[in-house]
Amino acid sequence: MKDGLAIWHYPHRSTIENVLFFASRGFTSVSLLGSHMDDLCKRPDLAGLLAAIVREKELTLTVHSKLPASHGEADVAAFRASIEGYAAWQREYGLISVLSFDVADAIRDNITPYLQYVLDAVPGCKVAIEDFGLNPAERGQIECFKSKPRFGYLLDMGHMFIRLRGKNDRAALFRHSDEEAPQSDTPGYDHFMSAFRSKEFPIFELHVHNNDGERDMHYFLEDGSLDIPMLARVIRDFGFDGVLTIESAPGFQFPCAYPESDQRILETCRYWKSLF
Repeated sequence: MKDGLAIWHYPHRSTIENVLFFASRGFTSVSLLGSHMDDLCKRPDLAGLLAAIVREKELTLTVHSKLPASHGEADVAAFRASIEGYAAWQREYGLISVLSFDVADAIRDNITPYLQYVLDAVPGCKVAIEDFGLNPAERGQIECFKSKPRFGYLLDMGHMFIRLRGKNDRAALFRHSDEEAPQSDTPGYDHFMSAFRSKEFPIFELHVHNNDGERDMHYFLEDGSLDIPMLARVIRDFGFDGVLTIESAPGFQFPCAYPESDQRILETCRYWKSLF
């Protein structure tokens, strides 16, 4: 399992500076936000520098982007432009391991053509969809990819915790699904293991952060209501061997000064590693 970090939550350094900073502090994988990867792809000097660092540090690289915000022509065109940028970089360097996507509620009725576009355009990387396929209508949209070994899931553990508690129905990715596991105020080992085992596609990447079970807070792992040692047991017993990306977000939803941000995320990383 690769120990990764969503580096976009540390904006007091540039993307390149963050890759170097966290690679030198024990992370074996880094995840870039899609819009940040867009920016690098437009700068040949920085695009090449990113590739050189990833190779030199022997990092796993994942990119977390999003499908179009709507089915509207402008949103689809912007999405395709981003994908073409990733595709050109991937053809030249071949270093993206997992390219994952958020799904807006506005397009959850039909994401198939967007995923097909990505699979056709971007060579050699896994393509993962985050927190989708939670009901029969959604699963029907991705059935056609069962023959595609490059297609699978990114599962967000904070979102899963919210879904299992059933206290937030404001967005589809937070709504409880009986097909994952029974609802519980205090979901435990069996609930999470059931949710993992319910997935019909390979799980390529996990996002891990803590919260209060109702709001998507992106706390450090030591904070919040999610039982992190229990979650670590689930992940270990399930046999997950992909990329685990810590997605704690200092300064994103709660006050956290920059030096403290670095200190706390490194503490969270050490805490997480102590559980394995």
